[in-house]
Amino acid sequence: MTNRQNHAAHNLGSRIAIIVAIVSFSLYVVNMLIGKINIVYGKEMFHIGDIGEFLIMFVASIAFIVAALFQEAVWKANPETNNN
Repeated sequence: MTNRQNHAAHNLGSRIAIIVAIVSFSLYVVNMLIGKINIVYGKEMFHIGDIGEFLIMFVASIAFIVAALFQEAVWKANPETNNN
């Protein structure tokens, strides 16, 4: 694999990981708002439980870390373009 292909693969992996992190965190926020609506207004809307919230935040955290590692790999692969 050439350096350009490696760079493109890292960018694609980073984008996918950050999209997964954003989607899962957004799902967590929506679930929290639904839980708040259930408490305040006495509604009986579907709400993911505590374990589901933990798993959603776990996926968001792991995806964010993976995106950061992909970006670090790109940064280390091109030391001449880095601003130190």
